[in-house]
Amino acid sequence: MKAARRLCLLAGWLAAWALTGVAAAEPCRHADQTWDASCLRRQYQGPVHAWPPPAVDAGVAWQEWGPIPPLDAARSWLPDNAVRSPLARDIARPEIRALGARLFAEPRLSRSGRIACASCHQPQRALGDGRPLAIGEDGLMGRRRSMPLYGAPFAPLLFWDGRANDLWQQVLMPISDPREMNHDAASATARLAALPEFQTAFSEAFGETGVSAAKMARALAAHVASRRPPATRFDAFIAGDNQAYTDQEVIGLHLFRNQARCMQCHHGPLLTDQRFHNIGLSFLGRRNQDLGRYEITRDPADAGTFRTPSLRQVAQAGPWMHNGIFPRLDGLLRMYNAGMPPDAPAVEGLRAPKSPLIQPLSLNADELRALEAFLRTL
Repeated sequence: MKAARRLCLLAGWLAAWALTGVAAAEPCRHADQTWDASCLRRQYQGPVHAWPPPAVDAGVAWQEWGPIPPLDAARSWLPDNAVRSPLARDIARPEIRALGARLFAEPRLSRSGRIACASCHQPQRALGDGRPLAIGEDGLMGRRRSMPLYGAPFAPLLFWDGRANDLWQQVLMPISDPREMNHDAASATARLAALPEFQTAFSEAFGETGVSAAKMARALAAHVASRRPPATRFDAFIAGDNQAYTDQEVIGLHLFRNQARCMQCHHGPLLTDQRFHNIGLSFLGRRNQDLGRYEITRDPADAGTFRTPSLRQVAQAGPWMHNGIFPRLDGLLRMYNAGMPPDAPAVEGLRAPKSPLIQPLSLNADELRALEAFLRTL
């Protein structure tokens, strides 16, 4: 009977959504355009699978929110993620993960011996570094912000521009990047191989002697793939704790799923579709131009597109966007509310139009504050 009731409720929500173009909780809005939080709270009672569906555009293959995936779900959590069976086996071995954690914090992987992976990926900053642009060897500034790593284990392509095909490839790239660690994998492993403690650590992790770049990549990848964001009140609420949120946060959640259009790209357990979108920040034809994925593929359709980051711990992940240009979350939301900057004119025949998913939102000040309050719970 319970299953039949859920099906009837879902059918009603879908019918209301089809007729109105908005989510079924729209009746919770008063005539003066304020929201009835008690009404919304009733709409979102119980676990997330019983909620009304979000308002998303036709063709958006969204996935419902869910709990943080456990460590043993590395291969099965998303059907087409980049975690291959060998990496999943490494994740299951504590010795390899422990070596990876040690290497992640090891500055001797850099040329100067002063920069570690952990320098730019800090737990208290959502595995980012809190800077607008990454700073590496000799104080050199990178082109982009250090991307938070919580979505990495399940991303088909990695980095803001998708230039790495899997974690084994990705973890070695910063070592050789002149703006990051300015070294190379062969020299870094030779340095480690000369140290008895690392000879022992590699032998214990892999059951054989020898330090190699391939083993270093496996250990680092296993460590990164095992990192999980902490559970928050968001996880309690989607699990059915209806009192985990304030009224303002419940309103923000509803706006996120509907009028604010956030679910177009930020869905699933890590609140990312792992895809590439142009939100209007390529600065085509200007001094700080960055064409994102186009620089890798040379496909004009990719001009100005960047990978969608996870919104887990988003309040700790600032400054925001690939270039860190938004120091405040409320300022970022106001820009989204305006529909982002207008498209730039073509440069030498190349255009970088915004995704049609980016549209003006017409949220009022109270709604923007509610949306921010919700984001701070993630």
